Amino acid sequence: MKYTQLELRLKTKDNIIGRIQNIWFIASGVLATLFNYYWHGPEVHAWDLRFHIIRNILRQYFAKSLPHTMSNDTAPTIDFEFIADYIAMNNLPNRPLQPSIGYNQEHNIEFNSKNCVEYNVPHYGLSSDKLNQMAALDKQLAQTGHPRSISCQVLVSTQSEFANCDPNCVLGMGPLDPDERIVLYFHGGAYCVGERSLTHMHVFAHISRTTGLRVFSPNYRLAPRHGFPSQLHDCFMAYKHVLSRGFKPQNIVLAGDSAGGALVVGVLLLLRDMKCTSPSAAVLVSPWVDATCSGDSWTRNQHYDYLPALPLTDPFHPTRMFYDAGRKFSPAMLKELQCPLVSPVFGTDLKGMPPMLVQMGRNELLHDDIEKFVAKVKHDNKNGCVRLETYEHMPHVFVLFDFADAAQKAFSSIGSFVREHN
Repeated sequence: MKYTQLELRLKTKDNIIGRIQNIWFIASGVLATLFNYYWHGPEVHAWDLRFHIIRNILRQYFAKSLPHTMSNDTAPTIDFEFIADYIAMNNLPNRPLQPSIGYNQEHNIEFNSKNCVEYNVPHYGLSSDKLNQMAALDKQLAQTGHPRSISCQVLVSTQSEFANCDPNCVLGMGPLDPDERIVLYFHGGAYCVGERSLTHMHVFAHISRTTGLRVFSPNYRLAPRHGFPSQLHDCFMAYKHVLSRGFKPQNIVLAGDSAGGALVVGVLLLLRDMKCTSPSAAVLVSPWVDATCSGDSWTRNQHYDYLPALPLTDPFHPTRMFYDAGRKFSPAMLKELQCPLVSPVFGTDLKGMPPMLVQMGRNELLHDDIEKFVAKVKHDNKNGCVRLETYEHMPHVFVLFDFADAAQKAFSSIGSFVREHN
């Protein structure tokens, strides 16, 4: 098949020319930010210069690293295997984790026969069928002696009770004592970025610091190479894996941001419907609970957030790439996207949720979708299990701006919430 030629702004080969191309891509954004900040003043007075620079680099990355001028009809002619390699080559920059902040170790999670699952959730229709196809393949691989695996980060803060412990002891996958509590965190990144969770190491360190717990983060498969429900299946299997290692459900806190927040809800729905014990609590930061992006805030907050508001007819829309890359958008796809395992906001039954903390920014594109989701959870769970915190002037997943006062308040609130639901 002849693929459409694409005009790409970032490197397609890891050589000197490609690196210069990427440096200029970032430098041009920084220079434009400096000019606008000092000539026109801050866009939001609550943001300092550093905040503006990082927000604008993120905006440039999400808005310009892929050509968002392609028509819906071109989707089948795009080589998404190449796009997956391109995204991996140009992943978001990550800040190395300094020993004074925390330390981590990457482990392998093997999906052996003991942990294989069958999803008895026919009411989710096509999503259920896809999950069971993936589960059957994992079972087949395990039975033939070639089990599939993913990696998992284990991280602790050096400002927690583990500060004086031997890292080799505290960075293992098993419980340090029979009743140890952990945070199982699903990272965000529109299901497409965040390879090996490296973009979130400082977020994990802050959460470990304020909760006093170790943070486990499974590195689920990424789109567009792996479409829905690969990510949900991997996260569900990661939860089962930590149980098999000896952790108890009541000692696990599920957490996630953006796409990872939606994965948390998806895992909770599957656990509930399969009559499995749910974790003790859940923390959602700017959860992407509506893959159709239908809320009014997608228009209202365009000027403030770093996420671009793209039409679903764009083949490079994150929803399109994670759900079924290369397929044309249609009314049938729109209906599929309204499955609660894809877009929890469309769930008609959100009962049985554990205590839940939801945090969002006032200025983020997802604001109205999150608000609607929280209202539904509150309606379906009369015990007041959900708490919503809205942070003024903040964009999507503002905890990534961990130097900001709002982010530090959010981390402290997460710590308090987790201790509350011990």
